[in-house]
Amino acid sequence: MFVGEKVRLDPIQRAHLPKIIAWMYKEEVIARAFFGDPLPKSLEEMEAWLQQLRANPNARVLAVIHRETEEIVGEVALQPIDWRNRSAFFAIILGEESRRGEGLGTEASRLVLRYAFEGLNLNRVEANVLSSNEASTRLLKRVGFTSGRRESPPFQGWDERHPWLPKLQASNACGKMYIGTASGETLKHIRSGR
Repeated sequence: MFVGEKVRLDPIQRAHLPKIIAWMYKEEVIARAFFGDPLPKSLEEMEAWLQQLRANPNARVLAVIHRETEEIVGEVALQPIDWRNRSAFFAIILGEESRRGEGLGTEASRLVLRYAFEGLNLNRVEANVLSSNEASTRLLKRVGFTSGRRESPPFQGWDERHPWLPKLQASNACGKMYIGTASGETLKHIRSGR
């Protein structure tokens, strides 16, 4: 679908689901990410999720495939997409820990952002990031995001259900980051790949 030097972005397939399940329910991933209930899901539940995803016109979630090994190493998402305002939220998980630090997340982010602006004709892409997640903050800035307002939202009620989460509460402020409009310098930066 979208090809870079190290990775390509493909639609998520059933064969990718076992790895996605394994990543999404690691404590260290849950502690740094914003997504649904961190209880383990069965393959059948994930297959239903995949069907819903494919039918949802307001979501684009893609597998990050390492070109050399042909293995899924992560996923990127634009969701929800607000077609009226031409905006979306961006998220990335590089679940394959052994592949972190190789620039795969940066390349995958640039590919999906180019798709957002050039393919989907969006004007604005936002991302939420916990202030404690320094790696994601660096990645977002590297691909052109700028800082927005800071919030301290309730973290999906997880603090009451999960004993490991309170240690994050002191740094639970969520920073919004934005990427510019179609005529802005930020988009030009992304399109040029600098």
